Amino acid sequence: MNILERAVCAWWRHRLATHLAVVFGATILAAMLVMIAYVNSKTVDIVQDASQTLFDHAVGQSRSEIDKSISRIDPMLQMLAADPQAADFLGASQAVFIRRMSLALNVSPFTSTIYIGFDDGGFVLLRKLSTAAARQKVDAPDSAHYILEVDPPPSAGGARQVSFLDAGLATVEVRADPTRPYDPRTRPWYQAAIASQGAILTDPYGFFLSQDRGLTIARRLQSGHGVAGADFTLADLSQALSQMASTPSSILLIANDHGQVLASSEPMAPRETNAAAAASAAAPPAPTSIMANMAAAAANMPAGPAQSHVVQVRGREWIMRSAPLHSGNWTFRIVAATPSDEVLASERKLVSTISWLGVALVTFVGLIIMVAARTVSRPLLRLADEAECIARFEFHPVPAMHSSVQEVQMLSRAIGKAGQTIQRFTEIGQALITEREPARLIGRLLQETLAIMEAEGGLILLSEADGQALSVAARNVPAQGAPASDSEPRSLDSADVDDQIRQILASKNVVCFDRDSSSLSPLLADLTGPAPLAHGQIFRFVVIPLLNSAEEVIGGLLLAVRADARASMSDASLAVARALSGTAAIAIETRQLLKARKSLLDATIRMIANAIDAKSPYTSGHCQRVPMLTMALTQAAQAARTEPFADFALSPEEWEAVEVAGWLHDCGKLTTAEYVVDKATKLETIYDRLHEIRMRFELLKACCHADYWRGMAQGGDAQALAAIRDAELTALDADFAFVAACNEGGEAMADVDIARLRNIGERTWVRTLDDRIGISRDEKLRKDRVPATVLPVQEPLLSDRAEHLIEHRDNRLGEMESQGGFSMKPPRHRLNLGEIYNLSIGRGTLTAEERYEINRHMTRTIVMLQDLPLTGALRQVPEFAGGHHERMDGTGFPRGLRREDMSVVARSMAIADVFEALTAADRPYKKAKKLSEAIRIMGAMKNDRHLDPDLLDLFLKEGIWRRYAQQYLSPEQIDEPDIDAVLAIRPA
Repeated sequence: MNILERAVCAWWRHRLATHLAVVFGATILAAMLVMIAYVNSKTVDIVQDASQTLFDHAVGQSRSEIDKSISRIDPMLQMLAADPQAADFLGASQAVFIRRMSLALNVSPFTSTIYIGFDDGGFVLLRKLSTAAARQKVDAPDSAHYILEVDPPPSAGGARQVSFLDAGLATVEVRADPTRPYDPRTRPWYQAAIASQGAILTDPYGFFLSQDRGLTIARRLQSGHGVAGADFTLADLSQALSQMASTPSSILLIANDHGQVLASSEPMAPRETNAAAAASAAAPPAPTSIMANMAAAAANMPAGPAQSHVVQVRGREWIMRSAPLHSGNWTFRIVAATPSDEVLASERKLVSTISWLGVALVTFVGLIIMVAARTVSRPLLRLADEAECIARFEFHPVPAMHSSVQEVQMLSRAIGKAGQTIQRFTEIGQALITEREPARLIGRLLQETLAIMEAEGGLILLSEADGQALSVAARNVPAQGAPASDSEPRSLDSADVDDQIRQILASKNVVCFDRDSSSLSPLLADLTGPAPLAHGQIFRFVVIPLLNSAEEVIGGLLLAVRADARASMSDASLAVARALSGTAAIAIETRQLLKARKSLLDATIRMIANAIDAKSPYTSGHCQRVPMLTMALTQAAQAARTEPFADFALSPEEWEAVEVAGWLHDCGKLTTAEYVVDKATKLETIYDRLHEIRMRFELLKACCHADYWRGMAQGGDAQALAAIRDAELTALDADFAFVAACNEGGEAMADVDIARLRNIGERTWVRTLDDRIGISRDEKLRKDRVPATVLPVQEPLLSDRAEHLIEHRDNRLGEMESQGGFSMKPPRHRLNLGEIYNLSIGRGTLTAEERYEINRHMTRTIVMLQDLPLTGALRQVPEFAGGHHERMDGTGFPRGLRREDMSVVARSMAIADVFEALTAADRPYKKAKKLSEAIRIMGAMKNDRHLDPDLLDLFLKEGIWRRYAQQYLSPEQIDEPDIDAVLAIRPA
């Protein structure tokens, strides 16, 4: 900077006095404006005091009107609640008590209805037919003055009775209402009053008959078994408010304690009502509605004395006042809104005249302020540009700033330093984003920390699980050229770590301490490197505990710095080191959380697989062996360098997805009923229903014996009776033996067998006991599909009844299945338990419905896996796991996919599932197959394009089947299959 520039800068620095003069001048001007404002304020106060007087008068009149509307009703309601005849429904429905209700009804002209509801559901209501709308609503006779509704309790039966009464309470007409009786116990006024010791007041609402808005007062009966209530309208209160307006545009309203409008001087338009309702829910009022603002004020103003404030609505300023109104146990608020231009018209003329006198002064002073502001703001604008560049993470050297204000130059230097610090932390943050391997990430973080701190070396230590032992997670000694991090934490012996370091870590405080080369422990000596200390130097060590989000010590950052013995480490350097240690703690905690998440996920997956295997002896070990086969075959496909697997390769994340899919490929079996999976006979459900049929045969045999002895008692021929008895018993034994054989499901059912089964079923037996008692609710509902018969009744020996049909149940998994695009179509019923229907199964023991339930485990598996919040490569888990029952020709389930629609992993799992099922020795319903037989069957499935031919060939060539057999199959199963014959098969 030359001499001229220095002189100019010095002259401008003296101009700070000018700046102060401008500020003081502006202060004087502000004082003048304050005086003008004070005159304005006093004038406004005079006008507003007069307006407040009018408002206080309106408050008094409103309080009187509310007292007439509410306070007269509550005492009469209290007398009714204490009346002994009101203790139950029978007493309350008597004519004497109805007359007392009419007296209470006529106490206040605003009361429209009075009623009593009981805890047994009974209800008695007396309503005045005071409006044409109310009379037309119920089609009341001309002479009717009241309508009396009596709803008996549900336990007493009977329909609602509606009576029309004249002025003397004589009955004019009685109508029976067949609709469902009114239940007062479900109404909010009943529930609130029965839970309260005193009277309650509801929010305003529109009455059903009259369409008038009003409130309900309710009080619990003295007996505690019901509630007495009364409705009253608010129309007269609104009329009274309309007469209290102080100016032509003034609006008054009365609201309850949460902002719902009871009455107003203006008609309640739909928009106003909606805004008031929104205000009661603490929503902001509509900006164009003064009524909405008034309702919001009533809801939001705290309880207390009268208040006032000013609001802007539709470009017009309104003065709004609010005051509490007390009536009995309830508190209301009256709100008045008056346009300020009507109240303050004369005052504003005076203020306008005074204001124009100050305009000239304001203009002149404003020019002075602008000149001074530009002088100061020009360098500040440059600094703002630099700050915006830093905010956009655009870092570049900040040039020296020259300003007439010394503080601006200090700010310029501070922004430059801040930019450099942020740039360093940004580079570290970028390393956190780009580095995916946790071990390398920690090493990179340590390396950046050493560069910033200019440290000799550094270590990142981790606390072991016991909280005592320490391990090295990252080590960096640049002088030795050591690697930045270790792939796995290396445990330290207790002798390697100073007690001082342990104590510092336990204290959770950042501590610096000095050591010379003669007093270094093995751990500290490892950080200092081989270079000797210069004269006057010492080793200064910084220990920073690493804390996780729970403020627990998870390790420490240890730095070694060559320093002058007379100098101390600055607080700024320690603050930077402390900030960097927080980033290191986040990285370490993230690595630990990821490792724990992976362990938890693996344990959960294995827990589900083990639960599936433990659920049924038929699948024991299946969910553990299929993943092993799938992984082995997928690895062989990746290792192959020939077509069609030359380009097949999986990332580490995708390999995790393969493992997860293998363990969870049958997770849908958790939802399959166990008795369906384990069904051994045709009639078996939770138990074998053949026992019921056996008892019917036993009953028929007992009837044969009874018929024989009855004939003997009547003098019949003993030999002839015995022959009939024995023939019948023999036929029954043969028929039952045939039914039992059908139940086993061992042989295919021919048409003649089904015909004989139906003939047997046409036999009848006599039931004398009610079969609809002592059973579950669901079974009772199924039986109620047909009317009950009069006992005793003859019933067929075997039958398919309506109660045997069990409907599908709605649940979330079912909804997800219906939207999954599966080719499997559900049968009409979830289960069909019909006896003839089940015994007529052609092969095996499963009906079409039960076969669907078993096959449905695949759709359930897919939707359950799709519902998991899987990310990244794990999103492929549903596709990997959901295709092992698909066939390459598109005839499989659940989606009917073809080979080209499936991934290599899904096709591999299909082969693994078939091979494991064929060779499994833990299935009690079948004998385990030898290797030769299993591979021969898989060859046939290859020929039929059920299994992927390329993967099956790879499965056989790589000897995966042999390694599996040596580990899991019994010696009796292991033989030498004809591999070449299967490899030679070429599907068409």
